[in-house]
Amino acid sequence: MARYDFVIAGAGLVGLSAALALTRQGLKGLIFDHGLAPSAASGATQVLGLDRSPRVSAINPASVKFLTQLGVAPAFFDQAGCSVSGMTVWDGDGSGELSLPSAGYIIENHRLLNALFNALGQPSIAEALTQQFEVGIVDLQQDDETVSITLTTGETIQSGLLIGADGSASRTRDLLGIQSVAWRYDQTALVCVSETALPHQGIARQSFTPEGPLAFLPLPEPNHSVLVWSSTQAQAQLHCSEKEFAAMVSVHSARPLGPVTAIGARAVFPLQQQHAIRYAKGRSVLVGDAAHSIHPLAGQGLNLGFADVVSLSQAIENLRLDQRQSLSEALRRYEAQRRPVNLRMTAATDLLKRVFDPPSPLLRLARSTGMRWLQNQTRLKQALSL
Repeated sequence: MARYDFVIAGAGLVGLSAALALTRQGLKGLIFDHGLAPSAASGATQVLGLDRSPRVSAINPASVKFLTQLGVAPAFFDQAGCSVSGMTVWDGDGSGELSLPSAGYIIENHRLLNALFNALGQPSIAEALTQQFEVGIVDLQQDDETVSITLTTGETIQSGLLIGADGSASRTRDLLGIQSVAWRYDQTALVCVSETALPHQGIARQSFTPEGPLAFLPLPEPNHSVLVWSSTQAQAQLHCSEKEFAAMVSVHSARPLGPVTAIGARAVFPLQQQHAIRYAKGRSVLVGDAAHSIHPLAGQGLNLGFADVVSLSQAIENLRLDQRQSLSEALRRYEAQRRPVNLRMTAATDLLKRVFDPPSPLLRLARSTGMRWLQNQTRLKQALSL
């Protein structure tokens, strides 16, 4: 029976970063995922323009530093992403506006995934890490000494540590019996790539419309942005004609970006938040969306996941993973450090969603007044920035 220092369920952005962080500590591990290997799943890596993938992430400076330490080339971020010089938020009726500083990037998920996957090709990493794709987890059993994991291939493997990085619908979390608190919103997010008459100038923009928050996330091309509309009307917006949808968006984009001149393929996904009641159990631990997922309003979901990995890798550094007591203490430290931070962000994002989504004219007036006040609070704006 094969045995590893660590096993990671889920080879997404957070899972791959965890694999890199732990193998760089000299540990040997296995990472598996039910999907295709990144290089096979992203054949359209070089697609640009309106046909590119609308799935992007906001990456803050702390995440850039972490990814660079893992072996992602510093030049990658400027080559593959759009440097965000600021954020502008405004009320849909034009009564309030807020400008925030920023020093992060907007990067397409598949480009970042490939960058991490390529970093796994470093000789020392490749030798220490086994990768399996189109494989899932069926069962797990753990005791004081080891975690036994049964895969869909029928193979059973053993590990000193199991890391669940398998997303918001985490099978690992379910098998561990860890409950989570979850709630859905009355909105669905519609995403697509849009072209506007005026350049975005590297500024991320968000308008609080009557239908819900409408964000424009800048892409490397000067007039292209990923449009994310968290709306109660997403299904209607999905099925109307391109011309009709462009006209709907242009009502809100006209002031900063001019009218929408073209759009790419549209897709929708439901919006929800959830938080695991605990992150660790025995020799197993949750990171990223498996532990917490938040509304995309604040754009901090992936940054929280990377911060989880930083904290976990620091907690177990120099440990012998076969020593139960020291590992248990390390996982408790990780949970004590990360869970309060993630809970605060979850609560803050939920509050923002509710504050910026009121139908009452009186509440809209209070919101606009608050935005005008916040515009003059430099330190608070820095805390809210990317």
